[in-house]
Amino acid sequence: MFRLMTLRSSATAVASSSHAARLFSSAIAARPLVSCVSSIFPQHQNCLLGPTHTSTQITVRNATKKAGGSSNNGRDSAGRRLGVKVWPGRITKAGSIIVRQRGKKFLCGENVGMGNDHTIFALAAGVVKMEKSVHNKKRNIVHIVAEG
Repeated sequence: MFRLMTLRSSATAVASSSHAARLFSSAIAARPLVSCVSSIFPQHQNCLLGPTHTSTQITVRNATKKAGGSSNNGRDSAGRRLGVKVWPGRITKAGSIIVRQRGKKFLCGENVGMGNDHTIFALAAGVVKMEKSVHNKKRNIVHIVAEG
């Protein structure tokens, strides 16, 4: 087997083995070396040819939709409903909320209290009155003028 693989270039060196030489020299003219050797030694076909390669079909799937990127900005919180709830000149009951705020934009005056979250509420029933602060023009002071 090893001698036949090394005799690829010349067919005359195989003459020492008469049966193999006749088969080899008649087959070399018509067929390539690999098919000729595999016909002489069918039991060693896999050794001489190496691993057999069969054609396999590979299928590739394409996307039907474009891939969308992820975003970090897709959420929002609900509004906090801040602001003036009872406007100046309106009548209010005791305990009702006058202003909801963050920080102290509105300050407490007469008959008005302030909660932990700076919510201003009425301590007595009456009419709401607002005036600008003397010390800070950005601040408003909220009063309740009590009825009767």
